[in-house]
Parts: sequence; C-alpha cells; structure tokens
Amino acid sequence: MSNASLKGRMSEAIALFEQGNVSFVSLIDSIENTGSAIESIPYGMVVELRTIVSRLAIEQGYEEEDCVSNPNQALTQLKEWLSRVPD
Repeated sequence: MSNASLKGRMSEAIALFEQGNVSFVSLIDSIENTGSAIESIPYGMVVELRTIVSRLAIEQGYEEEDCVSNPNQALTQLKEWLSRVPD
C-alpha cells in the first residue's frame, strides 16, 4: 500500500473523529496501525508520531475521567506531520 493511500486513511480517521463518528480508541488505533505501515520516513518523524499518539491517549484518559479534554493541539500536530510524509 502506498504512502498516499495510508495518508488518506489517516486523514479520513481524523475527519471522522472531528465529526464525532469515531472514538478516541478508534482514532488512536487507526493512527498507530496506519502510521506503522508508512515507509521511507526519518526516525525523527517516527518518534514524533509516537509522541502525538501518546498525547491523544492522554486526552482519551482525560475524557474517560470526565475531565476537560482538548485534542485539538495533537490533531493539528498530526495533520502537520501528515503533510510532511512523502507520497
């Protein structure tokens, strides 16, 4: 599967989450699985994706504990990260 199609899957997962159609769990699972399949990216970008996924997991925990959750920063970072992934 090409990086372009993997990026499309990740973008779709983000959009569905923003629309309220998928949960944090589904989003994180999709990002982790799809992100691990992306090829030809520097190790620094791999680490950056792991950091973003960790931030999303923290936001998920906040939501589960009925605390204020604001995943917007992590989603913005994820979108920016995706824009740098080669097709």
